[in-house]
Amino acid sequence: MSLFNVCSWWSVQCGDIAGEYDVASLLCARFGLEAQEKDYIVVGSQSGQLSIYYPHANGFDATDLLLETQLAAPIIGLHAGKFSGNVRNENVNQLGVLLPNAIVIYNVQALSGLAEYGAQLKLQLQAEHKFQRVAFSMCQGHFGQVKGREFFCVVHLDGTLTFYEQDGISYECRFPGQRCLPAPVVYCQRTDSFFRLNATWHLQCYTYQDLSHSLVTKSSYQPIWSQGIGEGILDMRVVQLKESCSYIMILGERNFICLDDNGKFNFILKLDYAPKCFFSFVVGYYFEPGARLITAIVSDAGKLHIYEEANIIWAAQWQESAPVAIQRSNVQNIAGSIVTLTATGQLNVGYLGAQPYQFQVNPLNVEELSFAQAHKQLQQLEDEIKESVDIRDMDALNQQAVDQVRLSFSIQQEIFDDLDTLLLDVPADVAVKELPSAKGQLKIKVKAELAELQLVIQTPNGVRCSQETLSLMNVAPGNTRDISLDFYMGELLHVHSTRVEVFASFVSPRGIPRVIQQSAYLPLSMFYRSCSPQKAAGIKLTYSITSKHVPPKLATFFAEFLEGESEAHALGLQLLCPGLDKLTEVITVVAAKNSNRLRIQSDYVETFAMVLERIVETTLRLDGDAGLLKMDKKKPKRGVLNRCVERIMAAPFMPTQPILHRVDVHHETQENIRQQTEQLEALWQQFKTLQRELQEQSESEPKEALTMQIEANYDHLILEGDKLVEIRRDEQRQRSDLNCAISLAKWIIQALNLEERVVNVVSSVLSVPVEDWTELSWEESMAPGIDMLHHFGPLMRSKSTSTHGLLDGNSGRDSFDYGRFRRHFVTLFDRIVRLASSSTDEQKTKQTQMANADQPQVVQDEIGNMQRMLGDSSVARAGKPHLSSSLEAVEDEEEYDEEDLRDMGYRKDYGPAAATADTKDTQQQQQQQSQRQGKRSEWVNEEFELPTTEELFSDLGIWW
Repeated sequence: MSLFNVCSWWSVQCGDIAGEYDVASLLCARFGLEAQEKDYIVVGSQSGQLSIYYPHANGFDATDLLLETQLAAPIIGLHAGKFSGNVRNENVNQLGVLLPNAIVIYNVQALSGLAEYGAQLKLQLQAEHKFQRVAFSMCQGHFGQVKGREFFCVVHLDGTLTFYEQDGISYECRFPGQRCLPAPVVYCQRTDSFFRLNATWHLQCYTYQDLSHSLVTKSSYQPIWSQGIGEGILDMRVVQLKESCSYIMILGERNFICLDDNGKFNFILKLDYAPKCFFSFVVGYYFEPGARLITAIVSDAGKLHIYEEANIIWAAQWQESAPVAIQRSNVQNIAGSIVTLTATGQLNVGYLGAQPYQFQVNPLNVEELSFAQAHKQLQQLEDEIKESVDIRDMDALNQQAVDQVRLSFSIQQEIFDDLDTLLLDVPADVAVKELPSAKGQLKIKVKAELAELQLVIQTPNGVRCSQETLSLMNVAPGNTRDISLDFYMGELLHVHSTRVEVFASFVSPRGIPRVIQQSAYLPLSMFYRSCSPQKAAGIKLTYSITSKHVPPKLATFFAEFLEGESEAHALGLQLLCPGLDKLTEVITVVAAKNSNRLRIQSDYVETFAMVLERIVETTLRLDGDAGLLKMDKKKPKRGVLNRCVERIMAAPFMPTQPILHRVDVHHETQENIRQQTEQLEALWQQFKTLQRELQEQSESEPKEALTMQIEANYDHLILEGDKLVEIRRDEQRQRSDLNCAISLAKWIIQALNLEERVVNVVSSVLSVPVEDWTELSWEESMAPGIDMLHHFGPLMRSKSTSTHGLLDGNSGRDSFDYGRFRRHFVTLFDRIVRLASSSTDEQKTKQTQMANADQPQVVQDEIGNMQRMLGDSSVARAGKPHLSSSLEAVEDEEEYDEEDLRDMGYRKDYGPAAATADTKDTQQQQQQQSQRQGKRSEWVNEEFELPTTEELFSDLGIWW
């Protein structure tokens, strides 16, 4: 067929030249301002400029611009309808402007012109609804099939829907599924349902009744039908062609699809061009037999294609750039004009004419090809691609990133009391405590040109920073910046770490992203103050300083608390920021006089984490400064012991009961939150039902009883909401306590005499900080990793129960089994302690044998020994443990210190009992007998070799 031009009748350049426009920036509507009015053209830019045009004749005139105003936020949607109940004239419509954080409803009023000046329009603010989430799009309609009134629904970036009806009544709902991506949502009035495209490219249909009876936390409702589209969509509209059905018109990336409101495909048209926008309309009335479905689709090449259902009936070409929005409008003297808007703000009103389109072929480039120049350009492109995607030499890439951005981060070890609590918005309950603060310095020096640079300062829970983020655009080389930072307590919570991390992520002009990281430690004097040491405690830990370059003195680790007392052997530290009970939480550190051991004891689990972090990190840092700490970045081989043991080693003991108590309390709080949320949802549904019954009653019916029920239900709803807020506060405190407990377990495991890969895997499973989500608690997210460690790898009980136990544990269970998780959690700690105790005993026995006689070294089967000793033990749930023990003198002597270590390492309540001599002899005889008989271990494969750690942990990658 012939290709014609789109004839231009009226055009204008919008006032915001620098602004950007998209498909939601154009609206053609009538507002009922005069008797025989035509369509007004409303344009809104992403920079916030709103313009209303009313074309009168061929060519633009200054009087055609009736309104031009600047809003405070970008305009992301324009709609016209009866959004308020006080509009009595059926022909009057209101203008709805969608902003990122609010929707504003305006009444459009006409002002008559004076003398030769034309008429003007005025916007009167009718209502404004603010959002808690950022908006993405909006749809309108007679939700619930109400008459004479339109409601609107806002789609947010997180997939949540917010409905507004009855002048202020709003509620939210979320579509079911793990991921809710923002996508256009349209409303069908005939079936009173909504259509949306989910993350898997399925078109789903939900009724308004289901969506209006749900909250954000509910996901039990399901779509009434779902249909696979198979690609992403650009836009979607609903038109009613027949009285018995409506059509859903979908413009995909490569196809144009039409479905009816029951989910049945009407046609699928494959497009041989890339579409940009479309508009579908019905010529005639849907209740008439001769109604026609017409669709106009614009391609990226600037061509207009007109279809009647799936058949093309016309094609035309724009003489300018391709538009990003198109609509059909009725203006003066032209019925059915085509209104288009380009991305730069060029507004045009045209029609389909018979002016032919003349296509001229561009002249060919007949220049000779230079193979040397082409090879040079190809080499440059290959170097750029290799620089951006080649990750084989990570050390060189990291060093290159460090050279591009020089980052220096340090925190002073002095504390300050002159914090400006008003300027930093410190809560009143924290400001009253007058807690100390610390100061830091961050220096940035850029060596190369960057397109974007972002700095993020991550602090522990409870600690805040005066400036947490910094973003820079188009950074020139040589740019430097010094930032002074203040670190202070923002909440009265237990802190599990003093480490502060700075992440610098930047993008080069070529689009290559890089990330560098630096860290520093806050001073302990910001969280503790010195006090008298305690002689008795319920939890005792012992660390041995095995490095020769780290003096086992308290002044080595806690110099800020021992000024002038460098030879002190006992130190008491009291937490400055207590938790809920407001108790005096004291931790005592004792250094042995005649050995290299440190004893850390306290009645509270929350006091250990930061002290152990200081001891371990200081030991490793001093060894690193001496050049003795070799950081081998390769994966350690099987059987290689923990490198940290060569510097510092912990006694094999784990305070399982106190840690488990924090887990129990946290889990009970999560259950209380879920129950309280369900109760609030039931009360909210009852409140909405009563409101609708009140609105449906006639004026003659008595309303006193129903009003009293609404007031009582509202008071109950507020009371239960306050309870939920209080439970949320308890959850935050208990999450911080659990952070301290898990950090304590990680610092103990890091210094145990275990295989290094076992330490790494267990540390990766015990994630800190603890996070809880709406649909998944911390216990539920930890359960798969704990379960895998229970059934696979060197921490399993036996080979015969590994796979069988895992399948039995998960089969037929839809809900989370906390009892099973609790048993596995306790068993994990018990097996770690037994394995560490066995390794320590074997190491001592080996050293004794080598000292007594020169015998050939025997390779110990660590996994085999572990299997013989491990057992499935569990600890029953208990209340808060009694934190008391017999008095012990703080003064330490050699003989008593060894006796004390023996008691602490093998307590009957926590640690394993030592094997007797008869048991050891029996095990050795059985092992020798099995070797003489040629029996293999259960883990030996066909090549008579023990499996590698990769084989043992091959299935763990799906969990972390």
